[in-house]
Amino acid sequence: MATGWRDRPAAHLTRHFFDALFDLGFLSREGADAFIRLLLGIIAVIFSFGLLLTRIYMGKYAALKGAADPLPYLSALAADTTLAFGLPMWIAAFITVLISHSLVPDETDFRVLMPLPVTRAFIYGTKLLALAIFCGMFIGASLIAVTPLVGLISSSRHAPTLPPVALAAYWIVGTMSCAFSVLAVIAINGLLTVVVPRSRVHGVTASTRSVLLVALMLAVPFVFALPANADRIAAHSRSMYVLPPAWFLGVARLMFGGADAYTSQLAFIGLAALAAAAVISVSSYVVLYRRFDRVMLRSLHVARRLPRLRLSPSTNPWRTAIADFTHATLRRSALHQGVLLGMSACGAALALNRLVDPQVIDWLRRLGAARFDVVIAVMGAPWLLMFAAGLATRTAIALPIEQRANWIFRMTESEATRVAQLRAVVRLMRQITVGVPLLLMAPLEWALFGPRAVFALAANAACALLWVEVLLQGWRKIPFTCSYMPGKQTAAQSTVVGIGLLVLGVSLSGAIAAGSARAPLFGAVAIALLGAVAYAFARARVALWTYAPLEFDDRLPSAFDTLLLQ
Repeated sequence: MATGWRDRPAAHLTRHFFDALFDLGFLSREGADAFIRLLLGIIAVIFSFGLLLTRIYMGKYAALKGAADPLPYLSALAADTTLAFGLPMWIAAFITVLISHSLVPDETDFRVLMPLPVTRAFIYGTKLLALAIFCGMFIGASLIAVTPLVGLISSSRHAPTLPPVALAAYWIVGTMSCAFSVLAVIAINGLLTVVVPRSRVHGVTASTRSVLLVALMLAVPFVFALPANADRIAAHSRSMYVLPPAWFLGVARLMFGGADAYTSQLAFIGLAALAAAAVISVSSYVVLYRRFDRVMLRSLHVARRLPRLRLSPSTNPWRTAIADFTHATLRRSALHQGVLLGMSACGAALALNRLVDPQVIDWLRRLGAARFDVVIAVMGAPWLLMFAAGLATRTAIALPIEQRANWIFRMTESEATRVAQLRAVVRLMRQITVGVPLLLMAPLEWALFGPRAVFALAANAACALLWVEVLLQGWRKIPFTCSYMPGKQTAAQSTVVGIGLLVLGVSLSGAIAAGSARAPLFGAVAIALLGAVAYAFARARVALWTYAPLEFDDRLPSAFDTLLLQ
């Protein structure tokens, strides 16, 4: 029976659509295989995080379960259950946004498949099945990862339901909550595709994908802050009416016991939202099924004239050309915009999480002398922004836009122009990694230190410049022209290294910047040392560029490199 299913046309087309979700459109076969390994590593990290979360909550519930008064336990149980729903919901929404460009058959699908003896319904059905399998893989992994936490928090004599019932409720309602996340993203994209004029459909949906990625990244601190809503839930606060994880807490209580009037109201809101998302998603699919020309006919806008390069005598035309090419690609490519904005938003979310601390908010209201905790919180935020912005920029320019078109850069490569071309990359990295975070943080640092904030900002700039040099070590690529090989390191290794650099950088850069503002002499010495290290890295980078050719094919770290033998 299984062999018969694999031989059917539906299985072949579903497998084709499913494999295309791993391709991303710019990866070679080796890159696609590496991307699959990367996804498997991410799933392993999700499992590990679920076990870590369970270990963290063991101490909390060891005390709550043994208490004679059940109210603290019930209050914590309700809030932590919203976290158990919120994490898979976020993962489901994030995965759906990433593949939102493939939610409906596109122009390529129709041009290739319509001449074949298959119906439009067959194409749509297999596309939806492939998307369901892809999203279901991550939804199932996230629910499995959080299941030990649910078993831990629900195993108490004070719990409203028995542990087996609580686990069954979590899986059933958790699947519903993840389905809501998926359907909400589909509804937004489908509604825009139907309503927006056809000439602007692709541009608007691409911009919406970037906005949704940024919104999801900024929502991360609020997801992990869900357990702090215990008092609001106990007080029946109306603010929970706009919190989707709280809706499905109400659905679980309504379906499996333990509901009161407040949680029942949350359940009705959640069920209504799920029904609305489903109706809009199905309706948009029906409309696009009948009007498939809206996704098939892509409008092509050609600039009426090319921008003129106004060069001063000191401006290098090679560097200017690469800079214009880079900026134009970032403006036009939804993929590169999404990577740049999404990863940068991760740093913004972490920085925002530090700045919404009650002590910081209290200081912002009165703007007086700041306590030590406030100084540490504020001065650690710039590194979070710089760390994420640097990684985001480097990752975005490493992704190819159309690898087969890089022949023009291969033909025009020259030792005389290579350094000037690559300096455009350095300038872009410095603008985003150094300039943007400093502009955002300058008002807060000035409010903290007054005129001495100049020394703190200089220290932040020195740390950012050093970070740029670290990221550009070994870089020999013109932006968007080299193939990309994801998963050069295991997901676990990258996670550990990234967290280590993030934590260490927050502590060191924050201490150096705060010390520079309070003791200018210390600041001058620290800035000079950081600048000297950054200058040494820059000299090594330029020396490499003078003799090493440009890279147009990415390789794994284990690949044989003949550069040192030439």
